[in-house]
Amino acid sequence: MGQDLEHSARRGWVAGAASALAYGSMPVAAVFAYNVGASPAVLLTIRGILGTAVIAALWLLSGRARRLPWRPVLCMLAFCGPLFGAQVLAFFMAVEHGGAQIPVIVVNVCPLMVIALVWLRDRAPVPKLLILLACVAIAGLVMVGGAGSGAVSVAAVVLTLLSAAGYAGYLVLSERWVRQVGTVATAALVTIGSTVTTGLFAVVSDEHFSVPAGVWTVAAIQGVVLMPIGTGGALFAVRTLGSVPLSLLGALEPVIGITLAATLLGERLDPVQWIGVAVILIACGAVPFVADRSKEPSAAAQHPLNGLGAGESPLPET
Repeated sequence: MGQDLEHSARRGWVAGAASALAYGSMPVAAVFAYNVGASPAVLLTIRGILGTAVIAALWLLSGRARRLPWRPVLCMLAFCGPLFGAQVLAFFMAVEHGGAQIPVIVVNVCPLMVIALVWLRDRAPVPKLLILLACVAIAGLVMVGGAGSGAVSVAAVVLTLLSAAGYAGYLVLSERWVRQVGTVATAALVTIGSTVTTGLFAVVSDEHFSVPAGVWTVAAIQGVVLMPIGTGGALFAVRTLGSVPLSLLGALEPVIGITLAATLLGERLDPVQWIGVAVILIACGAVPFVADRSKEPSAAAQHPLNGLGAGESPLPET
């Protein structure tokens, strides 16, 4: 029994690391699509269509297809899907404006926003340690955004903060319905709702879907490969290890994004910005421990890019 548990835990760590690698790679892949003529809304819509097909197929093949309660399904489609679509659109617009590195760093303030929303919802006391971590993370953001010679796009930082706030709202809102629907079905419903949202935005903005083959290649890599790996790896890891270990693995995502952006895109940060990166990652990496000690609701322990908590929390797909 002990060996089986150890083997399962090892597979959980591998799955969680694979999920972090997949999600950390998405912003860098998006830059290549932008370079050949895609807009964020078009890329996300194409990716969403492909991702929905794959996730729906996994749902059917896994034997979990069943009749779902209609009220949570409608709420997921009407509220969680559009909110998720809006926040992921803001994130990819930030990547378009400022490259891949800054957004994958700044979005790590999301757990602190989740904690604030949970406090507003439940009127639960906020531990002083969490307030301290919030201050530390903000200081890191100032270092990342204020250093350098005007190289940081203010629009990218603002869009990323809006994305983090939207994702935090999505997590807290979806917590109510996900246990009634299930994780895989939730992922499919949210993907459908978010794809419709980004598609409508593209149509209203008069963006065309006649894009070069390179855009379809990036969308296929994201929707068919990276999304299922991120989804499946995170689901397996959270069930095997729990939410706190997975949230720690989620801290690999900005590191992966920064490294890939530096290697493949030639993006660079100056020394002060690197210190700011370390400050943000340390502060946000400590959030799950502080939230766990204070016995906050499970949403407070969510990491911004894995989107999973204890039990049946929803899965992100940034």
